[in-house]
Amino acid sequence: MAMASSLRVPLLLLAALLLGLAMTPMALLSSRSSLHLMGNLEDGDPNDEEVQYVVDFALEEYNQGSQDPYLFRLSRVVRVRQQVAAGMNYYLDVEIGRTTCAKDQPTQDDCPFSEEPQKQLCSFKVYFRAWEHYLVLTSSRCQKV
Repeated sequence: MAMASSLRVPLLLLAALLLGLAMTPMALLSSRSSLHLMGNLEDGDPNDEEVQYVVDFALEEYNQGSQDPYLFRLSRVVRVRQQVAAGMNYYLDVEIGRTTCAKDQPTQDDCPFSEEPQKQLCSFKVYFRAWEHYLVLTSSRCQKV
């Protein structure tokens, strides 16, 4: 009886070692795929809810900083790229157009484009930490189309 219980510990250790060795290839594959994502720019989905939230934020920031008395709104998303960091960096290429709504207008919902909308192609970089609800527009560059 004493012999059987003394063999139990080495057998359990051996089983744990074999299980660990069997899991090693899966762990390596898993860590390689997550390293692939870390820091690399990848295409994002313009229809993703978080991407749309970030685009809206960037446009709000643009309008607040713009000297134009009229609001600009999104015409189309040209390209979205994202980069995993301590949060997420979003690189947004968007086309925006001038609307008929003045910035000081109380209601700015459903602002139509002006008859000759001054279209601009903008590149925005937004840093987002979703779990903290932290967003910052880190760069903004626009040029007339």
